[in-house]
Amino acid sequence: MTDPLLTPLTVGGLTLRNRVFSSSHTPGYCIDGKVTDRYHEEKARGGIGLTMVGGSTNVAPDSPSIWGQLYAGDDDVMPGLRELADAVHAHGAAVMCQVTHMGRRTIWRPAGPTVA
Repeated sequence: MTDPLLTPLTVGGLTLRNRVFSSSHTPGYCIDGKVTDRYHEEKARGGIGLTMVGGSTNVAPDSPSIWGQLYAGDDDVMPGLRELADAVHAHGAAVMCQVTHMGRRTIWRPAGPTVA
């Protein structure tokens, strides 16, 4: 009997080799907001079906990334994402990126005087 987690799954036009995935989180491996294939390629090599990159990948200059987080607010990120996708695909896995705009949560400046 085959474990259902290890059977393929088709979502839209994408067939995943299994139902094992790693949700989006930020391990802090980005350099200057640019992605590296470190970590995600290893998960693909290990047999994961889908890996999500970027944690909450910020997409605007007024929503700055924290240390080690992916920034996708300009086209400079594209070559690194292509390399990462190629590395993950070479091991039979799929990759996706979660994007966000942090809005007013980005910088926690006082909005007024502190009242104690």
